[in-house]
Amino acid sequence: MKNYLATKWKSLTAWSSITWGQGLIGKAKVVLAWHGLAIVIMASVALLMPDVELELRPAMKEPALLCHQQQSFDEIIAAEDVTNQALLEKFRHQPEVLVRIMTSDSYMQRDNWAVYQERMRKIARGQCREVAHGDPVTANWMEWQSSKDDAAPLKPKRMQVTYQGQTYWAYARQWQKATGEVVAAADRAPLMISRKSPDGNDRSPPPVVDETQAQTSIKRRPVPPFARNESYAQVRVVLLRDGWLPVISQDADHCMEGDSRCEGRPEMQSCSGSGLAICRFRWQRDGQWLTICTAGEEQAMFHSVCE
Repeated sequence: MKNYLATKWKSLTAWSSITWGQGLIGKAKVVLAWHGLAIVIMASVALLMPDVELELRPAMKEPALLCHQQQSFDEIIAAEDVTNQALLEKFRHQPEVLVRIMTSDSYMQRDNWAVYQERMRKIARGQCREVAHGDPVTANWMEWQSSKDDAAPLKPKRMQVTYQGQTYWAYARQWQKATGEVVAAADRAPLMISRKSPDGNDRSPPPVVDETQAQTSIKRRPVPPFARNESYAQVRVVLLRDGWLPVISQDADHCMEGDSRCEGRPEMQSCSGSGLAICRFRWQRDGQWLTICTAGEEQAMFHSVCE
């Protein structure tokens, strides 16, 4: 093998010397050949290198977002508030007014809320997920090396990472090579929507909680935004994933046999067979109560958050 490589090396250097003297075209051929060889060598080295274990930077006070596609990041960044857009349209010919509007606290709050809602929407639909300090994230060695060149603060570099066997995109500047140091629980970035069990796996459906035994904590967390074209089955999966518990009420209506809207859903409070065919489903989480209203006679489709 050693003799084979030595022979190939001599052949390449001899070819380079001859070709280099053939003018500009010859020089271009030599440069391209050596450039290609360098790429092949680097790729081979990268394949032999183990994946790099990563951890969130200590300064991160919010969870990092991992998305299956880069487009999800673009859509989150581009999220717009309806009220803000209406104001911009109304005063588009009055620059001074626009400046006051766009620099106001209320404008920025609405804009940030629109981005936050889109972020939650992506997580609720399984397009993205959140990870915090201590979650085992890795990156390919070559990917990690190239991610260090992040000289464009207005367009942060993204890199591919692996989490629980799946590949995601992430913002490179949020991560650092694992140091082994444990971040104190008080300093860890709290998850907004994704809830995980202690073993790191997705939380399995929780047991039903009786209404009379519900906790009365005042802690509040945001409700994922749902769209009216979503079935209640999809809404239910998201709520369970987010830690909401179905509530059984003794004075709830009886679900009629064969009614697919409420069968197997003990949180149903009432279901109407006329008009919009509204059904009400009640949930609880940390003292926060939530009633979901659905519409549809054959299939329960999300209509609104009733309470």
